[in-house]
Amino acid sequence: MREIDANKLHQMIIGAYELLNENKEMVNQLNVFPVPDGDTGTNMTMTMKSGVDKVNQLNSTSCYEIAKALSQGTLMGARGNSGVILSQLVRGLSKAIKGKDIIEISDIKEIFQIANQTAYKAVMKPTEGTILTVSQKMTDKANEVYSEEINLDEYLFEIISAGQIALDNTPNQLPVLKEAGVVDSGGQGLITLLKGAFTALNSDIKIEDIHSKSQAAKKDLPYELSFEIATTEESYKTILKNLETMADEIEESFEDEVLKASLKTDNPYGLLQMLTVDGEILKAEFKNLKPNAEKVTSKKSSQAKKYGFIAVSRGEGYDAILESMNVDEIISGGQTMNPSTEDIFNSLDRVNAENIIIFPNNKNIIMSAKQAAEITEKNAVVVETRSIPETFAAMLEFDEDSDIETNVENMNDAIKEMHVAEISISIRDTSINGIEIVRDDYLGILDGNIVTSNAKIVDTALKTIASALEDNEDLSLITLYYGEEVDKKDAKDLVNKISKKNKDVDVELVYGGQPVYYYTITLE
Repeated sequence: MREIDANKLHQMIIGAYELLNENKEMVNQLNVFPVPDGDTGTNMTMTMKSGVDKVNQLNSTSCYEIAKALSQGTLMGARGNSGVILSQLVRGLSKAIKGKDIIEISDIKEIFQIANQTAYKAVMKPTEGTILTVSQKMTDKANEVYSEEINLDEYLFEIISAGQIALDNTPNQLPVLKEAGVVDSGGQGLITLLKGAFTALNSDIKIEDIHSKSQAAKKDLPYELSFEIATTEESYKTILKNLETMADEIEESFEDEVLKASLKTDNPYGLLQMLTVDGEILKAEFKNLKPNAEKVTSKKSSQAKKYGFIAVSRGEGYDAILESMNVDEIISGGQTMNPSTEDIFNSLDRVNAENIIIFPNNKNIIMSAKQAAEITEKNAVVVETRSIPETFAAMLEFDEDSDIETNVENMNDAIKEMHVAEISISIRDTSINGIEIVRDDYLGILDGNIVTSNAKIVDTALKTIASALEDNEDLSLITLYYGEEVDKKDAKDLVNKISKKNKDVDVELVYGGQPVYYYTITLE
């Protein structure tokens, strides 16, 4: 098969909808942001149904007219974030085949490319490990395997298989998915739609083969990781369950509340980050199992890459997230422990890149960072982050293909849109901005200003968040990064309280492991 006509496209659309409709409850059960609200499958199904209803009203022999009707229907019927993203993917399909009666195999690559770009543009702050990641990986595969000789069935099989592999990997990118032991719900909805469309092609390739290929890819894991972690018996069981979703060939023993394990994985840093949620890492080491990959890395290391990144961090959870974002140098420091200009200068020297972006992550480190950038011979700039989560937001705006000025501008814009709250403790009696502060009371700090003080940490956090929401009604996401002195159960209880008080706001919980601040809270 080399092309898709209007009749076949119509059948594929119906097949996609029907398979998602059959599996919408399965998709619903995957939704864990911030608590299982079970609506992703329903939202995507209802969005798709609006498109199908529009298509069914049409009698056309043009693939473009059918795609246009599907786009109009899903756009108007989009429900929830997942539905909006789905409508944008469909909109990209319509744009890619404008004026075409037949979809040829050469059009498929363009369809995935434009659909992916359209969806990404619709999301202000794309997050890796979501439906957008699945879309991106399929787009990459469409570009990689296309040839004039490839059969349409084989081509789509390779693309959807890449999407399934990306979906299976989403827990390695989002700790909340790993903790819950699920894949991204929106990504699952997208793959289900594409599998339904693929089945409607009457292909000789069975849809089950896509999952089999994903599992086979999982077996080819490049790293061997060994670790010891102190944890409770209850958390030990949770860890094992999570390991099974992101590792293979697991050998483990548990004695005296210490888990010792060795395994194979494709994401050692993400796995270590997951482990810190349920225990304290005592020892960890990993090695690359692919000599050829090591040679390639060694060869490339002598060549300067386009961009490099340096970030100041303090907290094992924060460190793991920065590593997963490909930050080259992580300087230990922060509040009460500011790195020197020399520390930052030495890190600049170690990063082999044409352009280097520095994230100081503390107002007291900005000047040192700027000074280091001035005295180095390398092209280095400072993005004036005052907290580590601001770096996360900035890195999500990074575009490899843009120049450094554009990247810095986009990063600064992302930071400006964020509000950062911190919960710490008072070391003395005082009065600031009319707020009476008692020693050992908890302080709520919002965007650098103390806004409340209270004897209870939960009340302090809730009042600080309420202060932020009072002046910014459009905020829709709160992320709590809990510190090294906070028990995970207490952090989860606080998340639940915030969610109950603010039903229109999503709340996420992430382990930061930071000292000094019990919680660092971002509001977006």
